[in-house]
Amino acid sequence: MFLEGQKVGLRPLKQEDASLFQEWMNNQEINQYLMVYLPLTRLAEEQWIKDTGQSKDNIVLTIVAKTPADGKPIGNVGLHDISHKDSNATFGIFIGDKDYHECGYGTEAAKLIIGYGFNQLNLHRINSFAFAFNERSINMHLKLGFKKEGCQRQKIFKNGRYVDEIVFGLLRE
Repeated sequence: MFLEGQKVGLRPLKQEDASLFQEWMNNQEINQYLMVYLPLTRLAEEQWIKDTGQSKDNIVLTIVAKTPADGKPIGNVGLHDISHKDSNATFGIFIGDKDYHECGYGTEAAKLIIGYGFNQLNLHRINSFAFAFNERSINMHLKLGFKKEGCQRQKIFKNGRYVDEIVFGLLRE
């Protein structure tokens, strides 16, 4: 494991994750909250895993449940667009396995990657975004200490309509 908590471990992405990620990304209940345009093929997911693994500007890890099913992938979490010059990055997370929603797994995974960003990467700031209709994500950001910094009105065309995107920021302080 790259990082470990009580409920989850974070490990590097593996090619064998591609089919599970594809299944989640093509699930309307899951992808309605993500910047994903359908359909996604397995080949596209495999290429994304390869590209992400070679990137110096992104750290994306598979979230695996430690309990009750050791090692079961349940989603991914990452820091994207890492700028060492400006000491910032953009946080992103999704829990694809609905059995693990609202059970603290995502919050713990988020705390692990955010801690890594501040303590190992020496980041000063972590940015994040959520669709205004995604109350679960907004609540998680606030619980993690992110501050709501603004709203980009009708920024994204999603689910047949334009939706607002909430902007969050978290400082190391």
